[in-house]
Amino acid sequence: MAYQRILVGLDGSKPADRAFRVGCSLAQSLSARLYVLWIVNRDRGMDSSFGVNEDFYQDLYRKVTQKIKPYLEQAQEQKVEVVGKVLIGNVKTILAKEFPQEQQIDLIILGNTGINAVEKMLQGSHSGYAVRHAPCDVLIVR
Repeated sequence: MAYQRILVGLDGSKPADRAFRVGCSLAQSLSARLYVLWIVNRDRGMDSSFGVNEDFYQDLYRKVTQKIKPYLEQAQEQKVEVVGKVLIGNVKTILAKEFPQEQQIDLIILGNTGINAVEKMLQGSHSGYAVRHAPCDVLIVR
């Protein structure tokens, strides 16, 4: 099976940067379309506990929209067909289920998260969730 629609999840971390580089390389060698997705995590618990409002998320959205641009430029310089998206919502479900189904993604590439054991027990990793719930193959880059 040749992958034609590859999704890379970004979050500004070094593992995500490595995942992006792998995604570009694979997309280039397979002549696949690369989808670069950065999700502003909307946490309903923060909304109610800390009084976070829509302005907070819109501000983050604007900042992330600027942060994703260099990735898109890098992919284009490598002659990779790239689509960049910034969304607000639940990172796990958008990354592992909703976006891949909507865009018919056949490979998700994610960086291995750097969360510690306590955080992992409390929330679980995004990459682990994707491995368990994605409708397609998932590649975790270390």
